[in-house]
Amino acid sequence: MNSLEKKLHLAASVLLLCLPIFLLFTRAVADISVVLIAVLFLVQSAVSKNWSWVREKDILILLVIFVLMNVFVSPFAEHVGKSFGRSLSWLRFVVFYAAVTRWVLTDERTIHRFAIVLLCTLGVAALDAIYQFFSGWSLLSGQPMTGRLTGPLDRPNIGMYLSKLGLAALAMTFLLYAGKMSKKPFIVGCCLSPVLLTVVFLSGERAASVLTLLAIILILFSLFLTGGGARKISVGLGVLGGIALAILLATSDRIWGRVEALASVVSDYTDSIYGQLVMMGLRFFGDHPLTGAGMGNYPLVCEDYTALGLTNVPCHPHPHNFYVEWLSDTGLIGTIPFTIFMAMLYWMGIKVLFGPRETRLLGGLYLGVLVMSLFPFSVTQSLFSNWPAMLAWTSIASAVAALRFATRKVV
Repeated sequence: MNSLEKKLHLAASVLLLCLPIFLLFTRAVADISVVLIAVLFLVQSAVSKNWSWVREKDILILLVIFVLMNVFVSPFAEHVGKSFGRSLSWLRFVVFYAAVTRWVLTDERTIHRFAIVLLCTLGVAALDAIYQFFSGWSLLSGQPMTGRLTGPLDRPNIGMYLSKLGLAALAMTFLLYAGKMSKKPFIVGCCLSPVLLTVVFLSGERAASVLTLLAIILILFSLFLTGGGARKISVGLGVLGGIALAILLATSDRIWGRVEALASVVSDYTDSIYGQLVMMGLRFFGDHPLTGAGMGNYPLVCEDYTALGLTNVPCHPHPHNFYVEWLSDTGLIGTIPFTIFMAMLYWMGIKVLFGPRETRLLGGLYLGVLVMSLFPFSVTQSLFSNWPAMLAWTSIASAVAALRFATRKVV
């Protein structure tokens, strides 16, 4: 690596280290950071004349999706300009994912630094959310608590923020621990986890809480598969976690109310607002099965339908289920290849989960990261819009980078 390449890598690393902080306080700067990391990676590829990453299966299929979006979806969208705005800008996430997994987080030092920054940022955000829970205000941003916790964020997404990045941080710290590179970050991560989980369950975010529970089950299962003392730890943590959850539900009327609200939505899903939004998205897909209604066209088409008297469902920015969002916005042309991409990611984790014993916990943590962003039967944020997409891609790319590094070490 020559001097220029080292400087490019350093600049991209600094931007990635700052990204979790930017996601808390300034979404515009976070988006700029994602773009700059992608641009720096393209410059590095040009300087080194190494474009081999373009041919790697996961990245290649994302690039194919990008082409399909712009050649077969956006030109035939209900609102062409809006669709092209989304489909063209989606490239930044593809190159960002490639940059993090193939360039930035590929050495022990950078992984170690990013894991430390993540743990520090998550710890501060969690403590601020706890302060807000008792005082009603965020100490860092002044944001008031209106029904649900926000922490430093300007909206109630602190649970998702802590879960998605927390699991990615644990995956990276365990990688360092299992590889005998550094033990302290993993120990700190384990000690911090109860605090993060407390905030997630106190946040009132039903999707974050349920998905986090699913991720924990995967992690405990991976510990159980590891065998030996890890199996006993798995059972013990499962029992303690169950007791802690039962106590929380028994002592917090607020949390119990959120559980009852979730049960109400699930029991009468088709008549709930979430069920109506999903059915609306499926209706748009039914009208445009191959290309969908267009990227980001969901609220606009909904307004068109409302004006024509074809629906009375409140128009939201997206259908609150990203699988339905893919179907609604891109039809089968976009949904099928992205489903293949997700299957590839899951298969990578399953191979590690049932692979060598020393990396099985990493497989569980990695799959937990995927569950937080890619679980199909969940109310979700948009995977196309800025902040939720940046959070999801940062989490997924970090976990993929950890898995690739571990697999390389094993081989």
